[in-house]
Amino acid sequence: MSNIKIICDTMNDLPENIMKNYDIEILPATIVFEGKEYKAGVDIDGDEFYQLLRGSESIPSTSQITYATFKETFEKYINEGKKVLYLAGSSAASGTYQSAMIARNDVKGDVYIFDTYSLSIGGGILIEKAAHLANEGYEIDEIVKVLEEYRDKSLVYFSVDSLDYLHKGGRISGTKAAIGTLLNIKPILRIEDGLVKQKTQVRGSKKIIPTLIEQLKSEAGEDFSDRDVYVGYGDDLKEHERFIEKVREELKPRNVYTFRIGACVACHSGPSVVGIACFK
Repeated sequence: MSNIKIICDTMNDLPENIMKNYDIEILPATIVFEGKEYKAGVDIDGDEFYQLLRGSESIPSTSQITYATFKETFEKYINEGKKVLYLAGSSAASGTYQSAMIARNDVKGDVYIFDTYSLSIGGGILIEKAAHLANEGYEIDEIVKVLEEYRDKSLVYFSVDSLDYLHKGGRISGTKAAIGTLLNIKPILRIEDGLVKQKTQVRGSKKIIPTLIEQLKSEAGEDFSDRDVYVGYGDDLKEHERFIEKVREELKPRNVYTFRIGACVACHSGPSVVGIACFK
């Protein structure tokens, strides 16, 4: 049994298969919504979050995990004789990574902080890789070397059916949102340099899934027989099932795994969001 404790946060979304196989501590960010605060995954689950999102004109925000939470968590596992490996959501998107670094310097014990420099499933697939290696008996320095190699290989794409949330969240102007809605424009988003950025755009919802698949193929190649592909959803299960079917049909990957797109992306995308990811 490994003496390494893997810790992550809700800035990154874990594949749904991972929780069955590994014991991972997930530190929740705080979701601020209409004056109320919720601990992600504790006070509010995914279904409840999306119900709030769809039923309100307000845009939720997230606040970073505190120094005190990190210090308490690190000390807990150090006192149990564990070494700690915390995989943080992108330092480019939040101050959470910096809070963890400060807390690490104030505790006595083996605590390692790894910046996934990603969000959502981009960090999630690195967390899965770390947990697997820990179970295989790898030491933390060996795990970190592998993670550094794979960090640059993760490909993550999203798209949304409505521009309303990107506009409300200040990501695009009102004029651009109005014109985009009139022309039925759908943005194709990518996790790049630790942030969500627009890669391209398509006209019409029917082009979203084919374009996401083509974007993945353009960077990862045509052969997915030895790759796992991760397909994400917000609250549209029918669209999610159709996406999975298309991925199996066109990419023929080794495995297809599911992930629920969490608040760090959904706060900006809205509930009608889909995503896809793999390693190059």
